[in-house]
Amino acid sequence: MYLPIVIVAGGAFLAVLAWFVHQGFATGGSVFGSGTGATARAGTNAPTSGPPAVNVEGGGPPATVRIQLAQLRERIDKNPKDDVALTQLGDMYLAVGKYADAIPYYRRALAANAKNVAAQEGLSEARAGLKGGQ
Repeated sequence: MYLPIVIVAGGAFLAVLAWFVHQGFATGGSVFGSGTGATARAGTNAPTSGPPAVNVEGGGPPATVRIQLAQLRERIDKNPKDDVALTQLGDMYLAVGKYADAIPYYRRALAANAKNVAAQEGLSEARAGLKGGQ
């Protein structure tokens, strides 16, 4: 009974966090990078060592967000049916307007757990975002 509420609250928190990162920390690009920065040239999104919290050159995410992305992807690699991790990753894509990238994660989450309310809502928002952007 409480699991859907926790999932929705967690997804909303991640979406808001990703939006703030996109708005406040990025000089260009998105939470997932612009594809032109140092991390893109190096071919990795792994967190950098040391104190810098922002990848200013490429407009990528702060190290903490890159770590969170890596942790979610690792959880999904270990358990491809982790509907919570799939939904959270979909939420992060949704928050930065990458609707087409978010949809497969929501679909996988729903395939693993058809009652995942956050994935249902995220999929609906992502589809609406695609329709609005065309």
